[in-house]
Amino acid sequence: MAKYPVFLFLMFCLAISIGRAEKITVNPDDPAYHNARFGFSLSWTPGNYTVSEAENGDGITVTDGKGLTMLAYAALDPRVGNVTREDFFAQANRKPRAAYRRVNRQEGWYALSYVENGNIVYIKQFYSGDHWPTLRFEYPQSMKQQYDRLVNRAVSTFRPFLCGSGECLP
Repeated sequence: MAKYPVFLFLMFCLAISIGRAEKITVNPDDPAYHNARFGFSLSWTPGNYTVSEAENGDGITVTDGKGLTMLAYAALDPRVGNVTREDFFAQANRKPRAAYRRVNRQEGWYALSYVENGNIVYIKQFYSGDHWPTLRFEYPQSMKQQYDRLVNRAVSTFRPFLCGSGECLP
């Protein structure tokens, strides 16, 4: 099995799990989320959001009814098809027109931003041996200025490995 279709398969699995989501309540004045299954956490700017958690505990979908979709999730064992750490980082180069691209091999993550169908897409993904914590945004390019603060806050507070193997890190 080719490596790129594995990534698409994982995104498809995420879409299916998000389809079976349960609405959860967050404090609109200080919205935050901690994932009990994978241990990641994040917060974002105050506002009126709909927040749904995947039934299987993989993560959340946040929408605002104005065009923003934020996904924060992890999925078990993305190494299906023998995706190695190097294959993971090769994904960062698969969007040749990315306006922003940063790869940090030492800390094990990459971030991309690009425009697709008039929407800004921003992805920050971390590599782990058994799951990939991911933060993904999509919103209209015309609303970039409105969402910059939210994206910056979520990205700066996203902690992908707070808990693992039964122990939590600071």
